[in-house]
Amino acid sequence: VEESREVNMQNGNREVAYALLRATLGLVFLFYGLGKLHYGLDAFVLGLTTRFTNTLLPTVLVVPFGYILPFAELVTGILLILGAFNRLALLSAGLLLAALTTGAVIEPSPGTVADNIGFALVVFLLLWTAERNHYSLDHLIKR
Repeated sequence: VEESREVNMQNGNREVAYALLRATLGLVFLFYGLGKLHYGLDAFVLGLTTRFTNTLLPTVLVVPFGYILPFAELVTGILLILGAFNRLALLSAGLLLAALTTGAVIEPSPGTVADNIGFALVVFLLLWTAERNHYSLDHLIKR
């Protein structure tokens, strides 16, 4: 009985840890998206376009990406915070990080690349341990 209680406590701790890590990653995406919109979407896109002038990335790709990115980050962040559509939200986070890391390599911005690799490892860990997604909207809906 004591052993069973200890196993339940460990599982509960792991589920809480998962929820905290997932929500923290969600907050990162949410506030990165809000930050890009704070001074205006057009200003963000102009700054992004300027940063990638004279790089391998053509403006025809940078501009639409710039208009979509803040909203993709906002939605991804909200889904992660709530624990809704967890696999889809983590896939979105991973794809956004892959795209952003590609841009950081092309720019180049080694510090951003390193940060993004760290975030990508968090996404990997969350996907790998997704069975721990107990404290989430997904779990409440499945009940």
